[in-house]
Amino acid sequence: MGMKLHRNSIRWTVTLVIILLVAFALRVIQLDRRPLWWDEGNSVYFAHQGLSALVNETRTTNDTDPPVYRLALGGWGILAGSSPFAVRFFSALLGVVAVALTWVVGCWLTSRRTALLAAFLVALSPMQVYYSREAKGYVWATVWGLLSVYAWGQGLGYFSARSPSRSESLCWWAVYVLSTAAAVGTHYYLGLLVLWQGFWVTGGAGFSLIRGSPARRQALVRLGQWILATGLVALLLAPWAWAVFGTTVRGVRGLSRGNALLPWTYLSQVGGEFGAGPDGEGLTALIASCGLAVLAVVGALAGSRRAFLLTWVAVPLAAAYLVQATYPFFFPRFLLYLGPACYLLVSGGIGALRRRLSAATAVALVVVVIGLWVPGLARVYAGPVDEAEDPRPAIARIRSLAQPDDALVYVYVWQVGYVLSYYPQNELSFYRAYFTPQTAGPELELIFADHPRLWLFSYRIAAEEAHNLSASWLEAEAYKVESNWYGRHHLALYLAPHFQTPGVGPDEGTAYFDGRVELRYPLISARLSPGGVMALPLHWRALAALDEDYLVFVHLGLPGAPPL
Repeated sequence: MGMKLHRNSIRWTVTLVIILLVAFALRVIQLDRRPLWWDEGNSVYFAHQGLSALVNETRTTNDTDPPVYRLALGGWGILAGSSPFAVRFFSALLGVVAVALTWVVGCWLTSRRTALLAAFLVALSPMQVYYSREAKGYVWATVWGLLSVYAWGQGLGYFSARSPSRSESLCWWAVYVLSTAAAVGTHYYLGLLVLWQGFWVTGGAGFSLIRGSPARRQALVRLGQWILATGLVALLLAPWAWAVFGTTVRGVRGLSRGNALLPWTYLSQVGGEFGAGPDGEGLTALIASCGLAVLAVVGALAGSRRAFLLTWVAVPLAAAYLVQATYPFFFPRFLLYLGPACYLLVSGGIGALRRRLSAATAVALVVVVIGLWVPGLARVYAGPVDEAEDPRPAIARIRSLAQPDDALVYVYVWQVGYVLSYYPQNELSFYRAYFTPQTAGPELELIFADHPRLWLFSYRIAAEEAHNLSASWLEAEAYKVESNWYGRHHLALYLAPHFQTPGVGPDEGTAYFDGRVELRYPLISARLSPGGVMALPLHWRALAALDEDYLVFVHLGLPGAPPL
């Protein structure tokens, strides 16, 4: 008997390890195929800030994300760097941890068979795979959310054969406080998970009192423990909330420009992404989302922990609808942390049908689910890339010509994140272009006082356009070396108005054209390295009235050689 149990344990362990390896492979294959996008650039930028700078930058930019993931990514960057692969690999590892925690939570709430199938579904889910390949905090929040639920349940002795000892309870509550603070401190929508926990504990205490249950004292003690623990979580997060509350609300309002989603639209968007992954649409997404919903309902009706798992999903889902009704800034990925609970319900439904029908039915259902997920997984590895959004060509140009004293002026912080990731160990000095018509000139003059060259990194606007405030002054006052589009990114390089190339001037030569135009030019004896820039001041003067147009151009060359 003991040998049989040992063999069963080995079989479960080996199967779980295989699932974890599959999850790891799906999350790291072609990890840097797609270029970084805005939110990932934000993550890299904020990860390079210390805590004080992070607070200041969050306030200045009206950013809407809390700091925990960004601080963790900054710590990871010290070890692994900030390359696109490195920052995404952090999420990939967390995605594998989420699979493992799904198994742990599943074994606590259901059977090992159901837990293993749920872990398998989390490993293969297009939504889980996709966001485990992005440098964003959604998977980090999912991991801490799972740990929060598990520690909370263990601390309260839910679904356990015995109550935890005092020391065990204290340890679990400490884990709960830290994990919940990490979860909510990564994304505010994780607060809805705490709302569900309060709903469950308060509801349990209320039912015990109404029914006069002998366990009502224990239920009230549980409620008191949870209130104390959440109070500690609130204390941990209070300094951040106090510092950024006003700017965060302003940022959310600024992003909430659309209309609130209607219930059906809300459910179809969330269900479509959970069922078929990001960008999932059409019949496949509809079948997948409806099929998973039916299996989840079957699992909720059949499982011994059905109320617990069902409310774990339903309460945050309903609360999120109400939040987006007030602040319509919402994406289904905000609820990624509900994925493991959803797949535990789905696995429970497949298990129930296996018991009622046959093992072949269960296998067929799993195969159908995976088949419906294939298009979503294919989009992860072979979906189209928006080349116009790719910042790599522009940053490659900066990298090829940059010099240690260069300045880079930007508008969006994610642009700096791109540069920090694709051009690590750069020696650029970054300046945000938060100018007004009155301050643009003085601010740029101050930049040029410290830097002879300035890169202007723009998005969807050329340097030559009149309403590009920074460029208007640069176009009028500075030497423009180059100005080019790279998809939707525009890059221009300017030299300071006072820029002087060694070996150019101060002696001058003079040339006359038609006796009507005088040109004074500097004598040149300069040596430039590849990528170097020469400022050539030319002074034109009309000696008489000009009655026709003249074309001005410059040829560079050596005596006896064709001009350039």
